[in-house]
Amino acid sequence: MNIDSFNYKEFLPFYLTEDQKIGLANALKDFSDTSLVFTNKYPNDTLQGDLWEKTPYMDFVSGRKDEIHVFVLSNSCDVDPSNSRDFPVFITYAPVINFSAYENALVAKGFDAQVVAAKMFAIRGQKITNMMFLPAEGKVDVESIVLLDRAISVPYKAFADAPNSQKLTSLNQFGHYLLSFKLSIHFCRMHEGLARG
Repeated sequence: MNIDSFNYKEFLPFYLTEDQKIGLANALKDFSDTSLVFTNKYPNDTLQGDLWEKTPYMDFVSGRKDEIHVFVLSNSCDVDPSNSRDFPVFITYAPVINFSAYENALVAKGFDAQVVAAKMFAIRGQKITNMMFLPAEGKVDVESIVLLDRAISVPYKAFADAPNSQKLTSLNQFGHYLLSFKLSIHFCRMHEGLARG
């Protein structure tokens, strides 16, 4: 699927006016590294789209455990501790890496400079379906990339009790819509053009 042909307006909330839908769809299509996506309105809540630092993460390939920046993918209601549960709830989050470090890793692997530049431009423009670009803004001091295909789930209690973990920020409304589109493309791909029989 060509992400450039994705019709954002089809996924916008029904309660928006037509002008609001057009404005939001255009903002999503014209996303740039200067687009504002964060808010600090909810410092004490765990919300979908939160960015946390020093949070436990295990790399499946290496088996290494580390404390890293992570991005919460679970929806806010599912991880709300005030909701009663029959079984302990898990939280799903993805690792967040430094944008420049990723660029340097591509260069170190020997990719051509033009290929690397094109890839980084596509990531910044939200054109890569398994990555979400996060601009440097507020408490997020460097441009970053969320690796959507490397998400893990851990018991919420382990997440909440992690001694060094700290919330940095949450997505604002625009950022949350952007996340919804990125997740719908990465995980669902309703417009994949495949007849499933």
